[in-house]
Amino acid sequence: MRILPLIILSIFFINCEVKSKEENFSSKVDMSILAKEIKSRLREYETHLQNGDSIALGDMYMENAEIIPSNKGRKEIIKVFGSSIRHGIKGSTFTTTHLWGNEELLVEDGTGTWYYKDSIVAASGRYLLVWKKDDGKWKILRDTWFPDKKK
Repeated sequence: MRILPLIILSIFFINCEVKSKEENFSSKVDMSILAKEIKSRLREYETHLQNGDSIALGDMYMENAEIIPSNKGRKEIIKVFGSSIRHGIKGSTFTTTHLWGNEELLVEDGTGTWYYKDSIVAASGRYLLVWKKDDGKWKILRDTWFPDKKK
């Protein structure tokens, strides 16, 4: 019976050590700087779409990126953007509502709107992006979109 208190104390101290390391790690991350970097990348995305540049849009994604649920890989993603542009999508706006992560991997929750020519709304909704650093530049690893419910 004397071993049970020893086990409980050991678990307590191990958990304290893990929490201490997590707190130190998260305190090293300046999320305001990372948020500015992501905001800048979102503006680049909007500019590439406005310019009708599916290649530049595709290059914002990792080589092994996915647009969930059905598009895998940068080449497939470029085709999707090309098709959207040919079907009249000319603009977008995105706003980050939440951002979590560190200097290598970020998860962004946000709202966005896609536009046809003359600022006519094509779709709006929420999105979730996973950003990953690739040679010092943020690129999208995973992308998913949740359209607003029709009223």
